[in-house]
Amino acid sequence: MPGRRQRSVATAQAPQPLKAVRLAVLHRGAKGESVERHVAQLRRRRRVSLVIARQTKSGIPAKGTAGILWEISADARLDRRRVSALLERAPTASYSASSDRHLGDLSRSLGFLHHLTVPLRWPEVERALGLPGAVDLADRLEKAGTRLKRLAARADVLGDLLRAVNESTEPHAVASALVARVATWLPMATWSVVAVEVDGQVRWLVGREVERTLRAPAEAIADVVVQRGLPYATARVAGDRQIGEALEAAAVGFPLVANGVTVGVLVGFDHGRARRDPKWSAEARAALTTLLEPAVFALGHALRVARAEALSVTDDLTQLYNSRYLHGVLRKEVKRAVRNKRSLSLLFVDLDGFKKINDAHGHVLGSRALVEAAAVVRGAARETDVVARFGGDEFVIVLPETDDQGALAVAERMREHVSRYLYLADRAGGSRLTVSIGVATLPTVADSADTLLQAADAAMYRAKEAGRDGVSVAVPGPGWSPATVED
Repeated sequence: MPGRRQRSVATAQAPQPLKAVRLAVLHRGAKGESVERHVAQLRRRRRVSLVIARQTKSGIPAKGTAGILWEISADARLDRRRVSALLERAPTASYSASSDRHLGDLSRSLGFLHHLTVPLRWPEVERALGLPGAVDLADRLEKAGTRLKRLAARADVLGDLLRAVNESTEPHAVASALVARVATWLPMATWSVVAVEVDGQVRWLVGREVERTLRAPAEAIADVVVQRGLPYATARVAGDRQIGEALEAAAVGFPLVANGVTVGVLVGFDHGRARRDPKWSAEARAALTTLLEPAVFALGHALRVARAEALSVTDDLTQLYNSRYLHGVLRKEVKRAVRNKRSLSLLFVDLDGFKKINDAHGHVLGSRALVEAAAVVRGAARETDVVARFGGDEFVIVLPETDDQGALAVAERMREHVSRYLYLADRAGGSRLTVSIGVATLPTVADSADTLLQAADAAMYRAKEAGRDGVSVAVPGPGWSPATVED
């Protein structure tokens, strides 16, 4: 009977055995026994075939290699072209015998999405290289439509997201709540939210398990999504010229649209490259749009509030903080420093001879030069420092938890950066500027926000009197003692 024959045929069709996976392990050491300890656990996998070789200029893994494991170390002389060629050949991950966190940063800068430490374990290698056995991104996206549609129909799922994204009007908090939920709906190695400014520029906002080196690729993907106005998916970021990032990872991007305006982009990176091109199905796109709607409107509102607040504390010309914001922050930081018995330093920066640029080029170009100088000053400061325009061509930088030696190092770096930069480069060979910087530290020379600012200002004038293009550190006045500082 036909039914029986069909069942017997189905029973006879045994699953196809998985083919052996060939991996190339390219190590730096001369001692083979060390490498064997590194790969001992991989050796125990029946379907894993290892080709172990030293890193040489001529050594290129053969075609058919499913993945490459490349050893790096802090003292290695890196051949970036060689690494780039390997990334083109097959999915590649770096590894090291050291757990030094800086090696992870080095790995990312070379284009690796994942960095492993020894001993090399199969589940980690499998995920990092996106090998057969790990669920491919293309397969996940293909199946995501049905799951996302079910989730979108559940009132409890939408209610949970709605409550989470409305707990705060701070953009980072809203984006964090969104990313936490999306990670459960559609698992990826990392998820990020990139904000889209009013002028169309993109800015990384927040991420889940995202290292700093992944922010630029996330912004590049967001930019493509904004330009196209469509969801994005790629099997390999490094292979997409529009992205311009040598990152071995599959990725997706999804626009966050509120009232017809793209307020952000959801960006996800996967483990290794995908084996085939992933695609967003119409069902997945519609369901995810429904799921994201509460968060998108909350994010749009949070960004509008943040921009309005920024306008009240930002200098219109330089886009640095204004003096009003500076005084508020300085008083808060002084109270915190005194309470925690920590140092707080201040830099008072004045551009030397800036009036000459105004006289030579006019006030319009003078303003442009001031904007360039502000960007150089901001770039020389640290991420935790507060940089403000005090007025005219003067800037003040608040350095939390920084003693006089740390502040002096920042000031010297700032002085060097300003003097090296060529301002108005497109105008008759450009112009050069220098700065005079005063450094003051609490409680060494001051006991309040006002006296700290006055001490830094006085030190700046001493730098000018000493010939300009210099740094002067404030010293205690007669009878001054740090013991006078009280909580």
